[in-house]
Amino acid sequence: MKRFTYLLLLLSPFFTFAQKRLDLVHTNAFAFYDYQEKTFCVLDDSTFIWKYNARKEEWEKSPIELQIDSNLTFFLNEFVPLFEKSSSVYFVHAGCGVVYKKTGNKIVRHDHSFYHRNQFNGAYFLDKGEPHIFGGYGLFSCKNIITRYDINEREWYGVQSIGLNPPAGIYNIVQNYKGSYFLFDGLKEVNGVNYTMQNVWKFDSRTKQWSMLGRLNPEILGSYFQNNLVNRSFSEGYIAVFDDKIVKYNFKNMRFKKYPLKSIRTYAQIIQVGNQVLLFRNVSNKRYIEVTDNNFWNKFSSEYGSIVLKGNIESTVFFRFLLVLVLVLLVLFLFYQIRKHRKKKNLKNKLIDLVFLDFSPTEKELLRIMKERSFNGLEISSINDLVGHDQPSIDTLKKRRELLLKDLRIKLAAKFNIPQEYVFIEQRMETDKRMKLLFLNESILNKI
Repeated sequence: MKRFTYLLLLLSPFFTFAQKRLDLVHTNAFAFYDYQEKTFCVLDDSTFIWKYNARKEEWEKSPIELQIDSNLTFFLNEFVPLFEKSSSVYFVHAGCGVVYKKTGNKIVRHDHSFYHRNQFNGAYFLDKGEPHIFGGYGLFSCKNIITRYDINEREWYGVQSIGLNPPAGIYNIVQNYKGSYFLFDGLKEVNGVNYTMQNVWKFDSRTKQWSMLGRLNPEILGSYFQNNLVNRSFSEGYIAVFDDKIVKYNFKNMRFKKYPLKSIRTYAQIIQVGNQVLLFRNVSNKRYIEVTDNNFWNKFSSEYGSIVLKGNIESTVFFRFLLVLVLVLLVLFLFYQIRKHRKKKNLKNKLIDLVFLDFSPTEKELLRIMKERSFNGLEISSINDLVGHDQPSIDTLKKRRELLLKDLRIKLAAKFNIPQEYVFIEQRMETDKRMKLLFLNESILNKI
């Protein structure tokens, strides 16, 4: 009897572990927390759903009715479960569009939309109970937009933003903290080539404005896209699982806590709600789920640090302030120069008007034209437009033109004290020797 009791004590941890463990049929089964039923759920079969009984510490089968337009395999492969406190559980198609909702023991179609197939491998999250997607790939391009599912209209809408947007990307992480979306990690696309996203961006859902906070600490820059369960939402614990580490984020203080893993890909997903911790585990190419408590974290060593590299936020803000200041000063300088030039030009025009007060309007216009064409010269025949307003005969036109040039020559010679024969300089055209070009004396040009 004594030996039997001792044997039971030895085996009791095994039986306790076995009760909490749930072996999976599908490697990509859905694990989520139903806040309405206050229990962990696992969807691994088309006829029932597993629910965790925390009081008994065991998994129990519960009937489920899947009102989906595909088989279970497609549903598990193509959809993303989204859940948060005070919200229903939604299942969103990975490419955006079709949405299912868990209602009691049924999963039913909720949207009035269609398969968009435009945001595969995006960042999926909930805000105020509404599914959102950032980025993703579809229709031959990566995106840097946020789409929002209106649970009342049952349609998808683009979220408008102002300012500079983050680069288009895939496999990014978005964490929603008090109305601000923190975007980081994953890949960004530049000219059709994917690079690691190294910066941290913040979107204020109230002002609809993006801002770049700085460089993500390389200590927590992971390979999130290598995880086979990339299409998973984050729990209230702000936990991300990478191949070689687990990271908890604290966006209130912009700090992180990192737990290095001794073996890679040990965990595929971790959900923590209160003191309960659900582990989606990988062991010998098999996946199973178990539930434990907050003591789970005590078996790891941990490291702390800033999410954004130290001093990066301050330097970024200072750089932006400096850039704005330089731009403002540049605009003011240009405005001053333009205004100064206009004043100078106006003053010069007034002086010219005083100098040429006794000149006729036609003579002033001819002077203006000659100044404009001082480099290439003025064809004498072009003067006809100034004196041919009433369509006179050719002889009359020629006499008027000669009289205009004569009067202007006399006045300019007297005004600038130079001989009349030096006022105008005549040259033959290079291309047509029959045509004459008229130039104004350089000393006069420099004074008007």
